Order: sequence, then structure tokens, then C-alpha cells
Amino acid sequence: MRVNSLIVRWLVITLAIIAPLLYAWYLNDQKNHFTCESHLTIVDNDWRVDSIMTFTFNNGTGSYDTTGEYTEAGQQPVTISNKIAFNYWYEDGRVILVASETNELPKKDEPFRHDIPDFFHHRDSGISIQIMPVNGHSYLFSFGNSPTFYCTKD
Repeated sequence: MRVNSLIVRWLVITLAIIAPLLYAWYLNDQKNHFTCESHLTIVDNDWRVDSIMTFTFNNGTGSYDTTGEYTEAGQQPVTISNKIAFNYWYEDGRVILVASETNELPKKDEPFRHDIPDFFHHRDSGISIQIMPVNGHSYLFSFGNSPTFYCTKD
């Protein structure tokens, strides 16, 4: 009887130690391994961009993939796309992303590109954002303390 009681005690103590560690590992894994998708529409006086964006985060490296249409007033829509490979890390509650490769198409200097941060255009450019979990299936991305878009896990 005493042996069983001792085993139960040690089992409870071991579980009490392991459970928080497993939970911390799970939270860290969720923060560093996810893919999410967002539909983004940007409207200006003379143009409009309608796109689908996919972000993938994988333990310090990631990718951004977007495809959509750019339409200037009175013109036919132009298909646009961009693929970015980036490195990222967490700093003071923010996520720092630095582009290692970009492939923005078409290569024309469209007016909407002037309103988008350099991270999306130039290699070795960075951006600081906040990524806040909204629930188990989505994130809110914020830039400059303003909500930018809602991203749903794949």
C-alpha cells in the first residue's frame, strides 16, 4: 500500500512539472509554425488592388505569397503577384521580418507600390509588425499600431 501511495505521489509531482512545460512548448510551436491567408482590398482615388495573401511562419524563416489584380480608373485590370522569402524574430512584442528574396510582378512601377512598405519590394528590407492571435484559427496583423488585416489559418 505504501509503495502504491509513493508511486502515485511521484506521478502527480512529475505531471505537475511536465504539464506546464508541455503547454509552454505547445504555445511556442503555435507561435512559430503556422500558415494563414487573407483577402486584402486597397482602394485609392485612382486605383484599386484586390489580392489574396498567404503568410507562412516556420521557426525563424517564412514566406509571403500574393496574387491579385491592380486596376487603375478606366483601365483593364492587371494581374499582380509577389513572392517573398524572409527571416523573422520576435522583439519587444513585435515580429521583425527581413526580406531575403522578392519577386514582384509585373516589374512596372505602378502607383500603388508607392504606398506599400519597402519590405514588399526590396531584398534586405525589414518591417516591424504585431501578430495577435484572435482565436485558435486566426490572427490580426497590425502595422504602426493600426490593425492592417485579419489572417485565417489554413
